Amino acid sequence: MMGYQITKSQVSVDKEKKFVRENLQLLKGLNISTILSLARLHVYVPICFFSTTVGLDVTNRLHELASLFIIGLANTFALIATFAFNDAEDAPDDMLARSPKNVIALGRVSKGAGYLVAAVAAAISISLAIIEGITVCLIILAILITTFLYFWRRFRMKAMPFWDTFVHAVTGGLIFLSSAWSSQEGIIWGNQVLPICLIFSLGTMLALLVHGLYEYEDDMNANVRTTVVVLGKRISFWIVVGIFSLLTGLIINECYSGVFPLISIISFFIVVGTLILLSIMLFPKKAIYMSKRMVPWAVNSGAISTIIVWYLVK
Repeated sequence: MMGYQITKSQVSVDKEKKFVRENLQLLKGLNISTILSLARLHVYVPICFFSTTVGLDVTNRLHELASLFIIGLANTFALIATFAFNDAEDAPDDMLARSPKNVIALGRVSKGAGYLVAAVAAAISISLAIIEGITVCLIILAILITTFLYFWRRFRMKAMPFWDTFVHAVTGGLIFLSSAWSSQEGIIWGNQVLPICLIFSLGTMLALLVHGLYEYEDDMNANVRTTVVVLGKRISFWIVVGIFSLLTGLIINECYSGVFPLISIISFFIVVGTLILLSIMLFPKKAIYMSKRMVPWAVNSGAISTIIVWYLVK
């Protein structure tokens, strides 16, 4: 009987040790640096707050700064969850490709830690959204579900031609609607909501297609079937030109109607153009590579300048 009790006690101790080891393995390498690498904040934070600014302005709530920060942060944490989940799901492929961007593939942090960061960020995002009401919460949930299906290896819309651009368009629109539909009026399509939603959807789609054109050769070599690869470089280029033209027309219309302050839009293009040109002038031998690296920084810097000018003129 005593021998049985000792054995039972030993099994319990072994289970506790195994549990501790598994948790330590899960948290291996998890620190501020690796969390920031998983989050990729530089890609989208100012854009999230810019879309929130526009959405609040449409509903005449521009100066409700609490809503600006709550909804902006809800969208930001939703995208942190998305990017962390993506790195965890892509780790096996990125390990083979020796991708320098994925800290999980580089072995700096465990795959489980990536899922943990995604789960915590998603929980924070939903918690913030609840503060702003059921409509905002449902939109944030829709963003999380859509983007997780986009990256989840069992579903993998990321690898489905045309679905990849569709998901980006939907996500861009939803991020805007999370603030545009946050007022007591709820779901509205007046006050230029529909064309502005289309602007953010087309802008997000355009960013993906331009990125696809940059990565065309690499995707072809890796046999990755993106929309750009399926359509071909030439057709994709003209689609980009068409979307950019439509986007420009919609923005001009919003400026003419007084919804978009013209000076804010001008400041965006000045900042973006200046930073990209500077990267090309400073590194002429690596012009394409440097301009590609500069685009997210330039766009987000442009978004920051637009937000500042928007508040100054409004």
